Amino acid sequence: MFRWFIGAFGILAVVIILRTPFVQFWVADIQKKMADWMFEASLIVEKQQLESFREEIKPHTQNLREYQKDYLLDVTENMSALGNFNLRYCQSNDKNPYIYGATLQYICGEIVRTGILDQY
Repeated sequence: MFRWFIGAFGILAVVIILRTPFVQFWVADIQKKMADWMFEASLIVEKQQLESFREEIKPHTQNLREYQKDYLLDVTENMSALGNFNLRYCQSNDKNPYIYGATLQYICGEIVRTGILDQY
């Protein structure tokens, strides 16, 4: 009986301690940091794929003006932006004010050829 009382008292003490505002703040802080770390870790592969894609199209985009290069850098910043670019300017044939003509056709072709958006 005494063991049960000590065990119950220990469990109750742990629950009370874990419910304090300081511990709740500390646990929330750890949870946020872990979530941020896991999110960044999940983006490593995406960033590597996008960097590889940029390197593949680089020889064909060297003659672009600086603002066009900056635009391509923004488009290849993440898969979501690249997917929006592909949907809007490659599949829907909307007019792009920055990239057009043969350069646009080349980039759209490379998106399809590399299959970079297949898993997203």
